[in-house]
Amino acid sequence: MLEEVLMNLTSMIPAGGGDANAGTEALPLSYICSGAGAFILAKFTGSLGGLTFPVNYSALLIGALLANWLFTGVSLPIEHNLHQPLLVSITGMVLGAFAIMFWYRGENAAA
Repeated sequence: MLEEVLMNLTSMIPAGGGDANAGTEALPLSYICSGAGAFILAKFTGSLGGLTFPVNYSALLIGALLANWLFTGVSLPIEHNLHQPLLVSITGMVLGAFAIMFWYRGENAAA
């Protein structure tokens, strides 16, 4: 039921550069990897308090979804069902993690 709700929500997002279904195939992978990455990133941003995990998860998920959306029409010379969405999701999550760490570093410098 939850998966159907998430797929219905993603159908409202405009398609990226190519096939609209390519982004929805990577969604479960993005959700799981963002959760695992948020736990790892919490080790570096743990002093944010109770909002550490939700902020980290949101940043990583937004980065992964944006990367998947932007690179929908790109065809890399690797397997398209798992490896390409995984590579693109990780690339987006790395950018999201850098953004969180940059924001966190600036917040610590101001204090």
